[in-house]
Amino acid sequence: MTQEYPYNGRLSRWEEISPGLAIVAVQAIEEPFGFEPGQYATLGLMGAEKLIQRPMSISSSADDLSEYEFFIRHVESGAFTPLLWERSVGDLINLKGPKGKFLLQDDGRRALFVASGTGLAPFISMIETLRGRGLARDVVLLHGVSHDHDLAWRQQLTELEAGDGFPLRYVGTVSRPQQCPDWTGCTGRVETIVAAQLDAHGLTPETATIYLCGNPDMVSAVEEIAAQRGFLPEQVRKELYWPKGRAH
Repeated sequence: MTQEYPYNGRLSRWEEISPGLAIVAVQAIEEPFGFEPGQYATLGLMGAEKLIQRPMSISSSADDLSEYEFFIRHVESGAFTPLLWERSVGDLINLKGPKGKFLLQDDGRRALFVASGTGLAPFISMIETLRGRGLARDVVLLHGVSHDHDLAWRQQLTELEAGDGFPLRYVGTVSRPQQCPDWTGCTGRVETIVAAQLDAHGLTPETATIYLCGNPDMVSAVEEIAAQRGFLPEQVRKELYWPKGRAH
């Protein structure tokens, strides 16, 4: 029997991006906490015997604490997300935060954001926070997914790129193009397009900082490319999702 737990948050929004992939928002029942864009919160739900908790990067602006937004994939073999997918808007959930040091550096340099899957979340927070504050940062954003329908925020990012209010270049890539008949963009895992995008946008160790968020294999692969290009370790910021031995 599931035990009672003094939850301090409530699911306030659930936007299904594709099967098993959702943008989920949580409102704090108690006093909301401030955070820096790029940080994460910890979400928790009671399992059969204990509170199951997982860190989740916040995707909403750091200047809007009315709710905290997350980009989450359902992992069938996981401990937390199957519990989450049983919930509905209005249900209670535990919320703790913030934590993390994956922050946009105030270095005046161009930024290359490389995300795989739900690793896009902190970059959305960074962009939305900058925009809300009327600040500009020259950003190239690469997002790699399996199928084109997994490209969350694609329309908003494409429209932002087409406008003149924020200097963004957005590139999505799909690793299973044979299953995406309408897709005409880049193909392959996101790490496979990094070298060409560095060249295409003139991103060098002298001008840019690289930010990586997603699965560990992607992070390692891009770190290797960056090192070959002469980027110093401190010029490559990283946030690894799904560390080995921890299922969501």
